[in-house]
Formats: sequence, C-alpha cells, structure tokens
Amino acid sequence: MEQTVFLRKEHHFLSSELYFNFCGFSKTMPFHSFGPAIRQHFVLHIILDGEGVYSVNQQKYHLKKGDLFLIRPGDQTFYRSDVTNPWVYAWLSFGGKEAKELIKHSPFKENEYTFRSNQLVDYSQLILACFDYAPDTLLNEIKLNELLYRFFEKLLVDGGKNHLSTPQNISRLTIEAIEYIQAHATEELTIQEVADALSVNRSHLSRTFHENIGVSVKEWSLGIRINRAAFLLLMSDDSVENIAFQSGFHSLVVFSRIFKKKTGETPTAYRKRASQKQHTNLSLESIMELLEQQAIVGRAT
Repeated sequence: MEQTVFLRKEHHFLSSELYFNFCGFSKTMPFHSFGPAIRQHFVLHIILDGEGVYSVNQQKYHLKKGDLFLIRPGDQTFYRSDVTNPWVYAWLSFGGKEAKELIKHSPFKENEYTFRSNQLVDYSQLILACFDYAPDTLLNEIKLNELLYRFFEKLLVDGGKNHLSTPQNISRLTIEAIEYIQAHATEELTIQEVADALSVNRSHLSRTFHENIGVSVKEWSLGIRINRAAFLLLMSDDSVENIAFQSGFHSLVVFSRIFKKKTGETPTAYRKRASQKQHTNLSLESIMELLEQQAIVGRAT
C-alpha cells in the first residue's frame, strides 16, 4: 500500500530508441511490497526517506535514504518497505533499445543493482518536471523523452558509489510462502495452513520467514489482505461489506477497525478521498505535502 502521485504514458506516438514510460512519487505504508515479479521495462527508484529491502536474483540489499535501485526487464525482483520506517521514493520507468546501453555506462553497469547518490534533489526535480506534460500529445511525448535524456545525462556523471552492503540470500521457502499468501488473499490464513500447503514444519516456516522478512507470517498475511481491500475500494464500486468479504474478513466491524488501525482511515473515508482529483503544477515541497493527504492505494511501484 502507498500514497502516490503518478504519471503514466498510455500511448506512444513515436518508435523511439529511448522512451519514457511512467513516473511518480510514493509514500509507502508498512507492508508495502511488490513481487516476486518480472517487469517488462526498466524501473528506477530513488529513495527519499525511510528504509526497506530489495531482492533480485536471490540476493537482498538493505536500502535507505540516498540509495537508488534499478529493476531490469526480465529479472525476478521483490522489494518491501520497512515495517516501522517505510520508504518514500520517486520512480521512473523507461524502455527502448538505447536504455540497456545507457545503463551499462551508468553507475549501475552490469550486475550492479544499487548505488548511493547525493543528487536526490536533481533527480526528483527532473521527475517532477514530467508532470507538466501529462496530456497525451505528440509534443508532450517529445518533451518527456527530452527529460528522460536529461535524467540520463545526470545519471552518467553521478559520482555516487555502488552500495556496499553485502547481499544476503533470501530463502526459496520464504518466496513460496509469499506467493501462496498472495494467491490466497481472499482467505484468513493461519501459519499452519501455509505450512501444510508448503509441506514444511510450522516452526521452521515461522522462523525462516521472520528472519528473511522481519515480520511474522500472520502480520504479512494481514498486510496483504488490507492491501487488497484498499485496491478494491479504489478500483471497484462494490460495497464496503462485499470488499471486506473478498479480502478475507467475515465481519464488517472487524474489517473497519483493522483497516483504520493499519491506514489511519476508515474504509469509507479512504474511498471518498481516493476519488478526489490529483493535482498538477507541483513543486517538490508540495509533492511531499500532497502525499500526506493522498488516499492509500494498492499500487505496484
């Protein structure tokens, strides 16, 4: 779950060697995660605040403010915000034949996935400038691609250093448990049910999951269900009661209480704010203020 301001290019007029795909700013919530999944385009995250972990090719990096991490197309990745100090980040997605070559000449290079920079404001300002060209026109597409080239101009001369943290293996059991919980987001799972489905000892699963993720299976499962409920409140017209049931809650009272505890809003208040129009012509300072006001959504950034 996250509070987010974003821009997505729905249609491309040009067949470009390097093209803008989408961008945004997000204030993530505890338990916000994405994956395990494979992206079709490059996605670059710039961490503006908070902490979290990024896992790629069975390796895990602990990242915080000042770090950047890259998702390459075709790589299986998973990332999540810290439970007590979740990320605030900006993100930019791009593609095209030139993208891979440009990345090879950047601090990421081959087999590098993270690096530390002191240019956060410059990167954020370039992403912010993209919002001035939101309408889907040919001229705006040219402007967005121009900003993307300027972003790479900054990235290629960045004097930042690659992240020095030692990668850690994340167990296959933990990944399988996450996949199972996500596939059964409509159910109120117990750790024993997850262990039985994976044919492992309950205590072993509990210990391994907590060591890898930092929270219990029960906490993670609840976070996934609240995430699903937030998404349905935003994207569907179903009643709050039906959404509670679709998210594994059999009591509307219990669902409303837990949803407010996790997000700070009742489901009805969340839905009302989620329908409000997003702003344009934002400054970097107003972006942060707006994120505080945004409804929480189950977006995948």
